[in-house]
Amino acid sequence: MINTISFAKAPLLHENPEKTEESGGAKTVVLIAEGLTGMRTHAAQMIKRTFPENCKILEASNGNDCVRLALEQVPDLIIMDISMPLTNGIKAAQKIWERYPSMKILFWSQYHREVYVRDLSRILPDDAIHGYILKSESEEKFAYAINCILQHNNPYIDPVVRNIKSRLSKKDESLSEIEYETLQDICLGLTDKAIARRRHVTVRGVQNRVSILEAKLLKGQNIAARENCSGLEVYNTRSRAIFEAFKRGLIDLDMLAEMDREMRSWMSAELEN
Repeated sequence: MINTISFAKAPLLHENPEKTEESGGAKTVVLIAEGLTGMRTHAAQMIKRTFPENCKILEASNGNDCVRLALEQVPDLIIMDISMPLTNGIKAAQKIWERYPSMKILFWSQYHREVYVRDLSRILPDDAIHGYILKSESEEKFAYAINCILQHNNPYIDPVVRNIKSRLSKKDESLSEIEYETLQDICLGLTDKAIARRRHVTVRGVQNRVSILEAKLLKGQNIAARENCSGLEVYNTRSRAIFEAFKRGLIDLDMLAEMDREMRSWMSAELEN
């Protein structure tokens, strides 16, 4: 069995005068950021059952409220869903870490998509103790993850997520930042000329990037299709690369919406010039 911890003994990383009870004892504050009411309730119940002593729970139903509460209350731990309304969990974490780079955040997600791992690794501060656990895990594992982060200042990363991180470290299996950037642009439907202007490269450079990206994602699928169908090209390789990216978890609908907002912001700035 995993030993539970007392929140009353957990070390506080941030000073906040509101974290004291009338008796003067230290109170640990946990912020649960989750878009679904039922999941917030479930997380709160798990925390209360496992750590009943001296714990205050805050709740946020969207990323904007999470950032506001985090900056106002400075909780000792944030349990953060990644897919949330208004601002997703990774963007919210980035805003929080800009102010408090040592804030402890446990990402609590239904998915272990590569896009999440990639974007998280890009924004993670050196001082941040964080974790990543799947919602399908047991209450005991949930308590263990909190124990690692809050009590022992150690990260907790789900084994599946660790495998993704390991794959990303292998250059022959993962996309480079430039290739991932190109993938985002073609998923948004941008033409080669538009990508060239946005990324400050030549059209020829964009075409080379797309070709390398397709080779990595398709791994000869387009060639096999031609050979098996008597010269008939079955796939549009750019569309097929997007399909493979979604299947592999490189692109997520929530992330795609965020990318679309960033692209529209760029377009507006271009039109003003």
